[in-house]
Amino acid sequence: MKSLVRYVSLATLLTCVLSFGQHNKLDSDKDNTSLTSLSESLPKISVDSTVTEITAHVDAMIKWMLEEHYKSKYVPILIYAEKGLYLAKKSGNPEHIHNMRSVVGNTLIRVKDTIKAKNLFLKSLRDAEKVGDSALILKYKGNMANIYYFTDGYKEKTINIYLESLEIARKLKDTTKLFILHHNLSRAFNETKKPRRSAYHIEKTEHYLNALDNPPHYQASHHHNKGRMLLLLNDPDEAIINFKKTISICKNTAYTEALIEGYEGYKDALEMKKDYKGVYEISKILEVYEEERSKDEAKNIIESVGAKLEVERFKEQIKLKELEKELLQEQAESKTLLLFISMAILVFISIILVQTYRSNIKRKRLIINLEDKNLKYLEAKRHSDELTKAKTKFFATVSHELRTPLYGVIGLSSILLENNELEKHENDLKSLKFSANYLLALINDLLHINKIETNTSKEEESNFDIRELTSTIISSFEYIRVQHQNTITINIPESIPIMLKGNSVKLSQILMNLIGNACKFTEKGCITLDIKKLEQDDKSVLLEFVVSDTGPGVEKTKLSEIFDEFTQIDSMSANYQGTGLGLPIVKKLIDQAGGTIDVESELGIGTTFTFKLKFVISNVAINNKTAPILDFKQLSNKHILIVEDNRINQTVTKRILENENVRCTIAQNGEEAVSLVKINTYDLILMDINMPVKNGIEASTEIRTFNSNVPIIALTAVEIEEQKYKIFKSGMNDIILKPYDIDLFKKTIIKNLLNNERNDFKKTAQDLF
Repeated sequence: MKSLVRYVSLATLLTCVLSFGQHNKLDSDKDNTSLTSLSESLPKISVDSTVTEITAHVDAMIKWMLEEHYKSKYVPILIYAEKGLYLAKKSGNPEHIHNMRSVVGNTLIRVKDTIKAKNLFLKSLRDAEKVGDSALILKYKGNMANIYYFTDGYKEKTINIYLESLEIARKLKDTTKLFILHHNLSRAFNETKKPRRSAYHIEKTEHYLNALDNPPHYQASHHHNKGRMLLLLNDPDEAIINFKKTISICKNTAYTEALIEGYEGYKDALEMKKDYKGVYEISKILEVYEEERSKDEAKNIIESVGAKLEVERFKEQIKLKELEKELLQEQAESKTLLLFISMAILVFISIILVQTYRSNIKRKRLIINLEDKNLKYLEAKRHSDELTKAKTKFFATVSHELRTPLYGVIGLSSILLENNELEKHENDLKSLKFSANYLLALINDLLHINKIETNTSKEEESNFDIRELTSTIISSFEYIRVQHQNTITINIPESIPIMLKGNSVKLSQILMNLIGNACKFTEKGCITLDIKKLEQDDKSVLLEFVVSDTGPGVEKTKLSEIFDEFTQIDSMSANYQGTGLGLPIVKKLIDQAGGTIDVESELGIGTTFTFKLKFVISNVAINNKTAPILDFKQLSNKHILIVEDNRINQTVTKRILENENVRCTIAQNGEEAVSLVKINTYDLILMDINMPVKNGIEASTEIRTFNSNVPIIALTAVEIEEQKYKIFKSGMNDIILKPYDIDLFKKTIIKNLLNNERNDFKKTAQDLF
């Protein structure tokens, strides 16, 4: 209803204007339109004016027309177009003629009158080519491109003309033209859905924008282009930042079209993010500005009527000395034309009234629908969050409940295998340990997949030596390499920087899985790791990793399934069956790091995996310190307190340590451990985390209140990331994840014992000196 009232008011206002035209003489001094101020601001001229006076008048008129054009007010320009072109020719100045043709022609394009625009541009282009004026040729090539830009189906031709014009602009070093051409190209590529090409021109636009001291209307349009490009690249957050800049620049200015474009882009970005509440809010703002635009259009139409009267007055002055009768006839014709125009306007406004009323009804339905969808979305999100929390809790529980008994199975089987009296059961014990290790690998892979999918794994970057890292990874496969009679080769060119910075843990996981796969399925063959440098600048390097083997290979028809979870591709080797999660983990890790992975394989020849990752070049000096030599004999005669509530785990841990001549004391819970540490001296404490009475974190916190020296190592079956902060905050020195590798278990204990001895030595030295 508000729209109906608004347009009724406009119709009433228009009637007043019509009445003015019918009942007043053409040469009346009264003019109620806003264009009166224009007539007063321009230098006065008449049919007897000199060339200098006409030139000053044309200069001011061109400046006014350009301002109106940037404000998207095209009707006043077209009303004065005939007068402007006539005076430009009369001034005899070629620059005036070309500038007037340019602004009028571009305005004609905006109102879809491309034929008249093309005729104007071709006249100037022919004139420019005759005299070889590169600047004018550039100008009118750009204008011809504008015609094709606003004509459906000619976007590619538009782009080609803009690109030709760029070469001329570069030679002329015309900063303004270079800005406009790059700006128009970025918009054209956005509209043809080519964001990568648009990005190049947006970068250039930004450069020339700074050179031009950032004019506001240029800035606003540039940020809109950038926002549209980011939407095409599926980056709505960055797009919103740019649309907001467009809106900020255009608010409280006459650039209404650019402001509406900014809000429309903002709305599209929110829709991409499925932020329906935001869409609703922006739609309400857009509605206000679109209503404002409708008012401006109606006002523009009314102003054009008054402006037409002004033009006809000018024509009268020109022909006054020629023929008074012709003047009177033109007056009559102008009144008839005004009447027809008025009738057309009334019909047009009536159509707008009906269309606006219908669109308001549709808009209300859309808002109701959006509100309903928004409620459903919020409910679905809440439900999804609950499921995610339940899933995380389930995996944490499963991790603890499965790893705890597996620790007993793997530990006891390892101890029994060392017993020579059970030699006849060696194969059975190996099968038992293999099955337990297989189950542990499956649990670890499932937990890893869950961490990647829920984004709970931390992005920790560190400095690392790429050659040392790969060498360490390869050495971990020495046992299976010898068992399968394979050779493993690493090829790293000297041009690749030694020290890099990035997520070395993820890189290790990727390479461990790929090389591990190659080792498992290749027998009496070759496995190669090639690292190649693709790109490098002062700060970063792009590396390509190629892991190839001469194994049985995979059928090409099954390569598309190779990265699917729990998929086990049949191969010529039946000696190993994996969990089917290694390659999916690799794919997810590489995707998470922003890289890509490809696979090629041929039956009987082998398989090649190729992936690319980018790393920062580190300036950290190479660490040449050699790690201390760890000997298991260093455990001999040490006194270790084992804090563990599970009797099987107590037995396993105790036997492993007693085999190295370690004296062990058992504490059933954290409370008992605190009491023992108060009255006894221990070289090290192995502290389980989950225990009754008092857990390991509480016990460690209490021990640190009276003993800050004894090393405490946490034993946990829960994922380290979940408890890492609490563990170290409680005063513990290290963490061992159950079930653990026996050698790694012993090495971790020795490392902490040696660290403690060094600290004691430093403290003694400080006391002495």
